[in-house]
Amino acid sequence: MKHTKNIFLSLAIVMAACLIACSCSAKNTIVKVQDLPQAAQAFLAAHFTGTDVALAIKDGNEYEIRMDNGWELEFDNKGQWEKIDCQRDAIPASVASTLPEAIVSYLSSNFENAFITEISKDRSGYDIELSNGLDLEFTSKGRFKRIDD
Repeated sequence: MKHTKNIFLSLAIVMAACLIACSCSAKNTIVKVQDLPQAAQAFLAAHFTGTDVALAIKDGNEYEIRMDNGWELEFDNKGQWEKIDCQRDAIPASVASTLPEAIVSYLSSNFENAFITEISKDRSGYDIELSNGLDLEFTSKGRFKRIDD
């Protein structure tokens, strides 16, 4: 019986420690636009002039931005964009023009009547969601990989 109590007490201590650790890490902090990394500020000014930032959150080493029209953007700690989600709207043409030419060419040749509503990028490449519901994957150089379902 004493052994069972020790196990129960040990488990309770481990669970409490885990809860404390989880609550202390990765706190979300609301930040002002002027407190975003310079690269993020420049990106917003260059590509999102028709809408205002409604909320900016620093989440660990990333920044999450919600625009007043519901669009959402994510930036890394250096201010480089990682994700742009324009819901059902097209991403700004100025953003699309910054994509690798191979992606722009592939989309205009194969999906002439669709537009990009969401795009995310990382080291391995780009994930692009189109207005027709398709999710396309490209390499970092813009080579088409596959349609993701």
